This record gives sequence, C-alpha cells and structure tokens, in this order.
Amino acid sequence: MKKKRMLALAVAGALGLGILPPAADAVSTRDIEQKRDEMDSLRSKRSDVEQKINEAQKTIESLRSQQRQVANDIQKLNVAIDETSGKIRNVSADIDQTEQAIDQLKQEIAEIQERIEKRNEILKERLRSLQESGGAISYLEVLLGAQSFSDFIDRMSAVTTIMEADQQIIREQEADKALKEKKETELTEKRNKLQADLQELKQLQAELAGQLEQKNRLMADLKQKEEEEHDHKMALEEEKELIAKQEAAVKEQLAELERQKRAEEEAKQRGRTYTAPNDGGSSSEEAPSGGSTPPVSSGAFTRPANGPINSGFGYRFGGTDFHPGVDIGKRAPVVPVVAAADGIVFRSYYSSSYGNVIFVSHVINGQTYTTVYAHLEARLVGEGQHVRKGQVIGYMGNTGNSTGPHLHFELHRGGWNPGKTNAVDPRNYIAF
Repeated sequence: MKKKRMLALAVAGALGLGILPPAADAVSTRDIEQKRDEMDSLRSKRSDVEQKINEAQKTIESLRSQQRQVANDIQKLNVAIDETSGKIRNVSADIDQTEQAIDQLKQEIAEIQERIEKRNEILKERLRSLQESGGAISYLEVLLGAQSFSDFIDRMSAVTTIMEADQQIIREQEADKALKEKKETELTEKRNKLQADLQELKQLQAELAGQLEQKNRLMADLKQKEEEEHDHKMALEEEKELIAKQEAAVKEQLAELERQKRAEEEAKQRGRTYTAPNDGGSSSEEAPSGGSTPPVSSGAFTRPANGPINSGFGYRFGGTDFHPGVDIGKRAPVVPVVAAADGIVFRSYYSSSYGNVIFVSHVINGQTYTTVYAHLEARLVGEGQHVRKGQVIGYMGNTGNSTGPHLHFELHRGGWNPGKTNAVDPRNYIAF
C-alpha cells in the first residue's frame, strides 16, 4: 500500500541535511553551534521515534491479545452453535414422533368415536322403546306385577341388570369422551410446546450466528489494525535508521567545521589566509551515451531533465489533488536526470509511491532547500554522497506509483515533510 513507505520519508523533512558552507567563506562559531544544535535535535528526535516504536509494539501486543480473546469467543460460539443445531435436530425428531403419535391418536380417537356412536345408537334404541310404550311401563310396575316372591326376585334381578347395563353404557360413554379429550389435549400441548421450543432454538441459533458474524468482523478489523500498526512500526524503524545516518553525517560535518576553524585560526596566527580544499570537478558533466543532459544554467538551480512539463505545481482534478512538484515528460529512450544544485544525497532508495527516488539537501545563501527526483529508472548516487549542480544522478523512468515514464521533481524551501508544506513551485526558481 502507498502509506507503507510514505511515513518513512517523513524523517526527510526533519533531517534537512545541509552541506558545509562554501569553502571560500570563513567558518564561524555560530556555524559550529548550529551543527551541535542540529545533532542535539536529531538525538531528541531519535529518542522520540524509539518511544513511538515501543508504543507501536505495545499496541501490536494488545491487538494480538484481543485477537486471542476474540478467537476464544469464536470457538465458544461455534460450540454453542453446534450444540444448538443438535438440539434443533432432536426437537425436530421429537416433533416428527409427536406427529406420528397424533396420527396414531387419530386412529384411536376414531375407534373411540365409533364406540361412542354405537352406544348412542343403543341409548337411542332404548329411548325409542320407552316412547313406543308410551312411557307407562316403569321399573316399579314391573316389580309390582310379580305373581310370587320368587317372580319378584327374578324381576328385581332383571331390573337391576338392565339398570346397571344402562349405567355402564353411560359411564363408558363418559369415560371414552374424557379419554378422547385428554389425549387430544395432551398431544396438542406437547406439539405446541415442541413447536415453541423449536422456534426458540432457531431464534437462539440466529442470535449466535449474528454474534459469530460480529466476532469475525471484529477479528478482521483487529488483523487489519495489526497490519497497519506493523506498517507504522516498520516506517518508524526506517525513520530511526535515517536519523541515525543523519546523526553520523552531521557529526562528520561538525568535525570538518571544527577542523576548518582550527586551520583558519592557525593560518591567522601565521599571518596567512586559509583556503579550504575544493572537492574538484567542473559544474558541467558530459552526457552519458544515449541521451542529453540539460545545459547548466546560472543562478541557484538548473533544470533537472530535458522534456516538456506535463503536469504543473498545485491542485489538480477539480481541486481534490495537490501536486507538490512538476512532472517532466520523457521524450527519448534514455533521459538523464541531473542534480538541480550542489548538495548532499541524504536518501536514495526504492519507495512504493515514489519508486526509485533521490532526496538531495542544499544550502544556498544560508537557506536550506530539498529537491526530490522520483520514478527513476535507475539511481546513480548513494546516501551521503556530495553531488554537483548538473551532475547526472539517475535516469528518467516509470517506477512506483506512476502512470507513465516521467520525472516527478519537487523543490522544498526547507526540509521535506509528509504534508508537503514546504513545497514551492519549481518554475519560480528554475527556467523550464
């Protein structure tokens, strides 16, 4: 992703590496003090970055702990879902058995209903007999019509038998009706309870599934945050490395300033004027085979490459995208890129966004500037290397987040920072 490396570049704005003052100028105590202050500032920044790295590591450990807890919750939810699914299967089986019992009950009820109907017919027949006799014959008349005591006893036994038969029919009728109602009520209640249990279990299953989905989303979010925190920590570690390199470079510059200061004082004591050594070389350089270098112009900066300006400085695309530099189009198979001014390379590496990129720091008339040369096909200079105005430092390319071969060139009045707040329009400093 783009931000993986962008944070690492942020240190460049803080570094603001400056080359030594021009050799012809005398080294002042203020120059030495400024370098010492710069070293103190870098030490403080390195300490801050180390603290941020520790904080990032703690955040990563916290995120991992949360992931372990969420993983445990997910495991519990999966177990609960499995148990609920098992209960749903058991209740569904019970419902099937109850439905089968209801079918069996329907047959039993049909048999009971048949017995009830038969008894109803018997009772109706007895009622019809009474109606046909006009209702005049009663059990008392039967008893009083006995011709003898033994006839009375016989008649008494017969009447008792008939009465008991009638009562038994009625009792059986009532018992069958009660049995029918009881079985119907029991099975209906059982089926309704099982249906309610099934509905409750399905609702619980849905709730558990919803909780599981939330936990899975939380786990994905925690993993994403951990990945982002790893990227952040990686950028901080790279920033720490850059600051350490800068500390070493500033220490070397401070030693050189102190050496020049001592030499100046010794020269004064001997009555001579001190001249610092020149690093040699001309400000112009032959173009490498296959392409031409732009002519070295007068003034503080020179054009970094030949080609048309395809995209200028400022907001683009309706004011939604700030372009902190200019894009110079590639119009030849090989297009050399040159240093816009004398300076020192404080970063030369591959960035996921800038591609092959070189950062150069310049000190011109006491003002620090930073130039950026991005999307290079190749880099010819390394970190800590001094470059001269017009010196070839790389070749135009199409690396990193680039939509076509070109040079993305930035000029910052001061150091580079992620917000590009120091960026200025190069066309105000360079004649393109």
